[in-house]
Amino acid sequence: MNIPSITYMFNSEDAILLAAMINQSYQLFEKGTLLLPKGFTLRYTIRALAGVEKPEAEVFGFVAESQDTIIIALRGTRTFEDNESDQDLYQVPFPFVRNAGKTHRGFTCIYQSARNELIRELNKLSTTKRLMVTGHSLGGGLAVLAALDLAVNTGFKNPIVYTYGSPRVGDPDFVSRFNQTVRNSIRIFNVHDIIPTLPANAYPPPFTKKGLFYQHVDTKVPLSFQLNSLAVRNHEIVCYFKNLSQQNPDFTKALCTENPGFCPDTGICVPFLEICRENHLVDSRWSSSSPRKRET
Repeated sequence: MNIPSITYMFNSEDAILLAAMINQSYQLFEKGTLLLPKGFTLRYTIRALAGVEKPEAEVFGFVAESQDTIIIALRGTRTFEDNESDQDLYQVPFPFVRNAGKTHRGFTCIYQSARNELIRELNKLSTTKRLMVTGHSLGGGLAVLAALDLAVNTGFKNPIVYTYGSPRVGDPDFVSRFNQTVRNSIRIFNVHDIIPTLPANAYPPPFTKKGLFYQHVDTKVPLSFQLNSLAVRNHEIVCYFKNLSQQNPDFTKALCTENPGFCPDTGICVPFLEICRENHLVDSRWSSSSPRKRET
């Protein structure tokens, strides 16, 4: 059954704030610390298992709370184990909601490993507050899984979802159930970002006996910034932040000025060279027949 697109008023202030929050989830993973804007308090650090053969525990994000809002922010791929999970694109029945189709096995296993503790922590918080679930890249996929689960199985019946550069997460049945249940969902993507084109819409037999089929959830909000780097600069959350900030520069300036260190450094968000550099040559002192490093 085809579900019409959900009408939801895209809010540039929410989009900018949440992109910066996601950047802080990367900081938490990489440095073990984060900065939150005034009024927000860290309530929980989200840890999950990533990887296929030998899953490893990693920090994937956090839950932060203010007087009227709860934010779940989830990072994207950073480790070998994350990449393993990304590529585990076989599908499994979504285990937490009945009749919700099938979802990406790698993403589902990561979310499943974090789910019980996440819900336990959320149950300590007020369901009268606005719940926002946000993620970038792999984290966008996790945010979609979490949003449907939380809407059905907790008191947070109307989560607001913002994803950035998210891959496809589930089959048409999953997407139908998600779109019916999660009425406030914004899927932001750069038209020059390769990650939202993955997994492909279809992997027909004989890839698997019945094939695999993927769709995106609603509601798409396309951006366009071409930095000549399909899976890096065209995909980085800091570059999404930079592009969105241009839509509301006054809010961005106030957010960054009032919260020093919270907004991301967007210095990387410049076009990548489109040609191979002439000085990018193998050093002649390296032996073509030996793997040894050059002596210095």
